[in-house]
Amino acid sequence: MDLKNAVAICLITLFSASLVLLIARVLDVQAASRIEPQLARIVDELEAIRKQGGISTGQAMSMTSEAGGDSLVVYYFYGNTRCATCRAIESQSYETVHTEFAEQLGTGELVWKTLNYEQPATKQLRTKFEIQMPIVVLARMKNGQIDQWNRLDRVWGIVKDESAFREYVRDEIEKMLTPEGEVDEIPVPEF
Repeated sequence: MDLKNAVAICLITLFSASLVLLIARVLDVQAASRIEPQLARIVDELEAIRKQGGISTGQAMSMTSEAGGDSLVVYYFYGNTRCATCRAIESQSYETVHTEFAEQLGTGELVWKTLNYEQPATKQLRTKFEIQMPIVVLARMKNGQIDQWNRLDRVWGIVKDESAFREYVRDEIEKMLTPEGEVDEIPVPEF
């Protein structure tokens, strides 16, 4: 009788374990199917950022443009620790650049890059731009070298006012896109 009870207990245990594994697999498949579209979207966004040069491939960052030409680079420098305000500055800057300057992004006149200023590869830029915290920096490139730059320190003070933030970033980019000495022609009235 003891042998029958032992076999029965083993079979019940085996059946229960199999049932638990089956349920776990079903839940894993359901969870995977829920997050799969989100993961695909993230992969697409990362690919787009990589194509724009925002993700370092392990090579040291230099103060030259990869294209070697003239453009305006909009850098968002972030640190190892990313607070909600830092993320808001990044997302609002990204949104402003990609909606207000889509044409310039497409032609390469404007480039968006995100870089971790705490990584050794960004030391040269961190020093040049005097980076000590997450910030947006505009750098005009001429012949592949940084010709002029502007750190947008005000983003920290206006991040909660999205319209003021957008206007500030847009205006600063427009100023940097207009080469020095180039002024829109003012029509002279004819008499």
